[in-house]
Amino acid sequence: MTAKRLPLILLALGFLVRLTYILLFHHMDQSIYSDMRNYIQVADQILAGEWKATHFFQPIGFPYLIYLLKLMTPNWMGWLEGIHLVTATASLYLIWKTVKESFGEKAALITLFVTGFHFNWIIFTSMVLAENLFIFFLSLLAWLSLKLLRHFNTQNAILWGVTFVAAFLIKGTHIFIVPLFLLGILAWKRLAGLKIVVLISIVVWTGFIAHGVVTLKTIGKFQMSGSAGGLNFVEGKCPIKNNADSAGYSWLSPLYYQLDMMEMKKWDKPFTDSGYFMAQGFECIKRNPLVLVQSLEGIPFLFIGNFMWPSSHFKPAAWMRLYELFFSIFLLTGLCIFIFLITRQKNPSEALLVWITPMLGLFLCVYIFKSEVRFRVPFDVWLIPMAVKGWLDLMELKHQQLLANQVQHQ
Repeated sequence: MTAKRLPLILLALGFLVRLTYILLFHHMDQSIYSDMRNYIQVADQILAGEWKATHFFQPIGFPYLIYLLKLMTPNWMGWLEGIHLVTATASLYLIWKTVKESFGEKAALITLFVTGFHFNWIIFTSMVLAENLFIFFLSLLAWLSLKLLRHFNTQNAILWGVTFVAAFLIKGTHIFIVPLFLLGILAWKRLAGLKIVVLISIVVWTGFIAHGVVTLKTIGKFQMSGSAGGLNFVEGKCPIKNNADSAGYSWLSPLYYQLDMMEMKKWDKPFTDSGYFMAQGFECIKRNPLVLVQSLEGIPFLFIGNFMWPSSHFKPAAWMRLYELFFSIFLLTGLCIFIFLITRQKNPSEALLVWITPMLGLFLCVYIFKSEVRFRVPFDVWLIPMAVKGWLDLMELKHQQLLANQVQHQ
């Protein structure tokens, strides 16, 4: 086995593991409830020519993809499984390529092995959920971030912005990456980075405005993003976590269900009225400013203390919980080591912008809104490579100390 073939073998194994899981353990049609059912219902309503405000509660990208597939073939779910398999494998390749360029071949191979068998990602490959495609776009964003910082040009800036917007149409939890990344470029490159910052800003704002034009045309309301942000803000900042709205919808996040926070509040507005719910979240902060400190608990909840939905509904849930326990220990410890030893990186500024910034963006998102393991799992695109590099750096440091001790004794 040559070193050149090993990445291809690991990629093939990653693909086969996902294919086997879908064929033998979990077809997409075995789990059509909650978010999965909602995505399909939205696609069906668009297919029937109906547009509702609830279609834009969660990002519209994934149900619109289902709509396009339903237009083309009655076997839309089989095609979606194929798309998930291809994009999942492409994600593995992009992450391997990014890590190889940034951290070296050894870190890239270990990362490829870990991500290839990462059970959380395997599960999302087999679900009618947006996370698998979101992981793909975040993987592409990570690769483009590295390319952009090494080659400051118009093409890379435009591609970065377009990829960010595409990911935003699928899932919006990476929203804070943009301001942090652009501020980081300005702090690092000063005036030399201004053109790139302006270009990315134009592309991203064009995407937001285009989304608003679509909502204005379809539901008569200019809306630059999904409207779930208001409810998420209320969930994170108000004491009652189980909410119901005037339209008959109810919402309880998996974390709060697991914490047995079941008391319900009925609101006299629909969840789609994001501005109203944002205002209510600020009212909760006024009544209890301590919640601004308490909201920091959302960060550790990304790693420990709760269980990833929807795997909590699966038969092998106990094995999944055990996997997440050991994986969290590996991930958290490796991340802490990476951050502590960041000055050992070849280019600490690049490491900060490409790798640390997305993690900070995730932390800021769950601090402002709410926390779920499901929010973190797509960000494993960045977290797993950092953890792997942290462990490798620690091993290298220990090896160097051992050699130094041997020299002293001689």
